[in-house]
Amino acid sequence: MISENFNNEEKEAIAKKIKPISINLVDIEMDKLITIGKNAHTMSCRSRIGNNIVDYFTFVHRLKTKGKYNINFFEFIVNIEEFKKKNFIQNMLNYYDTVKNKNKTKNEYIVMKEVYNICISAINIIRPLVYMEIYSKYNPASILDFCAGWGGAAVACAALNIPKYIGIEINDSLKQSYDKLIPYLKNKSHTEFDIIFENALNIDYTTLYYDLVFTSPPYYFIQKYENNIEYDSKKEMDEQFYKPIFLKTYKGLQKGGYYIINVCKEVYDNVLKHLFGEANEIYPYKKSKRQNDYNEIVYVWLKK
Repeated sequence: MISENFNNEEKEAIAKKIKPISINLVDIEMDKLITIGKNAHTMSCRSRIGNNIVDYFTFVHRLKTKGKYNINFFEFIVNIEEFKKKNFIQNMLNYYDTVKNKNKTKNEYIVMKEVYNICISAINIIRPLVYMEIYSKYNPASILDFCAGWGGAAVACAALNIPKYIGIEINDSLKQSYDKLIPYLKNKSHTEFDIIFENALNIDYTTLYYDLVFTSPPYYFIQKYENNIEYDSKKEMDEQFYKPIFLKTYKGLQKGGYYIINVCKEVYDNVLKHLFGEANEIYPYKKSKRQNDYNEIVYVWLKK
């Protein structure tokens, strides 16, 4: 396997070729989210309003996330000749060349990204509209998101003018992106943002005030994010990550607050149910069907 050696500028340029998003489009979508406000529940699960805001600031980092075969998108494109030896990838490239992109309306990077999504891993986001629908349902004053990720939660908080958002993220490669995203959002809202780049296990949550937790932690080994800790087994991840982080963040939650986790049923059965009992509410979050999908459920506990 050849190592990719793109510098940051080259990676940004490739990301822009895949998603050439302008700041004007970002403004338009942000204004639409603000107008939608607490009516996000009325929006179609296919609506992508707000996604371009997230992608404008953090898309390049999704391209650095490793999926199947332990490769990210940049590694995929520099090793494309090797991957063409896999029949299903070569067949997909042929399909794009002769059918789906026969008029060559999509550049080579868009084609390669779509093939990567289908054949390797689709590194998706939770849409800001999903966050907005959940936040509006529970009406929090201060939100804790201990796996802040790509920034969709922060965008949703700003669109709704949630008083405070606390985002914790272990991937400090995202810091420069958040350093641009947060000032942008502050110009659009009165939300107070507290973004902490640190291992979520190292935080003393009893020093923070929050009445709602909503986050989507990594699902075992489905994707490998930059700078995240790797675990040797599901059992090890249960014991060293899921159990301690769920207990610590629940302990700091205000009484009467909601503890909401979007995670696969396996983590719910193996960990969450044993810690907190059966969830008070269980429902799939609103999303369209997509390639390489897995069950994404929201589990809700009311802290009494």
